[in-house]
Amino acid sequence: MLYKIGDIVKGKKFGPMDHDFSGEVEKVYENSIMIAIQDYDPSDQSGVNELNGRAIIRKDEAKMLKAVPRTAEDKEAEVEAEKEEAEKEAKKTTGKKTTRARRSSKVRIEKPADKK
Repeated sequence: MLYKIGDIVKGKKFGPMDHDFSGEVEKVYENSIMIAIQDYDPSDQSGVNELNGRAIIRKDEAKMLKAVPRTAEDKEAEVEAEKEEAEKEAKKTTGKKTTRARRSSKVRIEKPADKK
């Protein structure tokens, strides 16, 4: 899923946070997003203060609550990203590596047979 600045997302508890929380996306990275924590359990106030009101969470652990309006370009980019992700998953399941036998690093020297 593609996230944009302004989306409202829900994050799972982690670190100093004892409960799930939600907030607005401030920055989008390759595999994660930074959110400004807006809605949280009152008992997590000290955790929010420790995080300075922001958290970086993985995209796959974030749940979209409310999306900002998307343009046609955004929708095309999202479809393209989903195709790439599907291709990566297909490669993971079909691209099995083969193993080869290791050669010994020790050199064997055979002695010639005694002649009588």
